[in-house]
Amino acid sequence: MKENTLLIVDDSPTVRTLIKNAVTENSLFSHILEAQDGMEALKLFFSNKVDFIITDIMMPKVDGYKFISAVKESEAGKDIPVIMLSAGRKGVSDKVKGLEIGASDYLIKPFDSSELLARVRVFVRMQQLQEELKEKNALLEKLSITDELTGIYNRRYFYEYMNMQMALAKRHNYQIGCLMMDADHFKKVNDTFGHDVGDKVLKGLARLMKDKIRDGEIIARFGGEEFIAGLCRVDVSGAVIAAERIRKAVEDANLSDDANNPLKMTVSIGIAIYPQEGVSNLDELIKASDDALYNAKRTGRNRAVVYSESIALSKNEGGGAV
Repeated sequence: MKENTLLIVDDSPTVRTLIKNAVTENSLFSHILEAQDGMEALKLFFSNKVDFIITDIMMPKVDGYKFISAVKESEAGKDIPVIMLSAGRKGVSDKVKGLEIGASDYLIKPFDSSELLARVRVFVRMQQLQEELKEKNALLEKLSITDELTGIYNRRYFYEYMNMQMALAKRHNYQIGCLMMDADHFKKVNDTFGHDVGDKVLKGLARLMKDKIRDGEIIARFGGEEFIAGLCRVDVSGAVIAAERIRKAVEDANLSDDANNPLKMTVSIGIAIYPQEGVSNLDELIKASDDALYNAKRTGRNRAVVYSESIALSKNEGGGAV
């Protein structure tokens, strides 16, 4: 059972014991806290992680209304279920007032413990369903931005993240960089060893690249054997250093095939910086890094090349795949 805490607030020790015995027998909570008035309850609430509250209304010092209001005004308490208990002297007006300030439910004393338990179970189950929904939504969010094979970010999230970084760079007048990286002769790996080994190599490359970027920067799988990195607050020399750090790590790495035989790999890297001539948006930044990558592969592979207008012209004139 997940750790969860119930806070019981009532100036009657008999009522507190009745509630405590009922929930304990049914194993609804892993921890139970008790307070005899609203003031003591607030101290316990703000010094503990409380998941559920059952509180009386009429109490000395701080009554139930003031206690519930304070809880619901806090960030920690806004989603916590609260069941009110009242002698019912004012009937509907008590109930309405309590519900308006954030209580989840209402019981009139004397109450039947089985009815209290039934109501508690409903809210505990609702909490469980809400937690499950949050976890599923978090998983869906992660899947939507993560490459399924390598576990690093995907192309979609790279665009989202870098558009934000580009806006910040423009506003605060600094440079950002883009590295387009391609595993050299990767087709040969697939043809020689099969796609399972190829997938293993891509996972290994992704781990290596991710380990070599700084906090606040991003590495993503762009497609196939291509990876892309976004660098923040970096000039050309800094981007070259980052690219060489990745290139050297891959060159020195000991990847392996399914039989654990050594498998050496290299990467070619294209480097582009925003802003510069011909690079005024993210699409142009990515294209510039891709043009530089083309030049790196055309001139021998296993190297990093910085984008320039002459590189763009040579690619347009030369054309074709590398």
